[in-house]
Amino acid sequence: MLNDPQPLFDQFVSKARGYVESPGVMAALELDGLCEKLYPMVARKWEDQTLANLIRDFGRGLPRKTDEELRVLLEEILSLAGERGLYSSAAVG
Repeated sequence: MLNDPQPLFDQFVSKARGYVESPGVMAALELDGLCEKLYPMVARKWEDQTLANLIRDFGRGLPRKTDEELRVLLEEILSLAGERGLYSSAAVG
């Protein structure tokens, strides 16, 4: 997992979806920590600064953005990741 961001990205997708459906303080803290680990890996290993920035913004937005704003940001992340071949809605529940 240290060399491959994919498992961490898949975990992010699952937790982010759960959060936008049912936000909570503990879930936000856990998701923020996950984003902090994931976005530098995406930038370094996948060489995708745009996707990395979106993931970073999602984590930073947890305490400030509304559920709908986060949902839109998550969809943007998933769309971009799908375009890059890094995410398939069939692969992640």
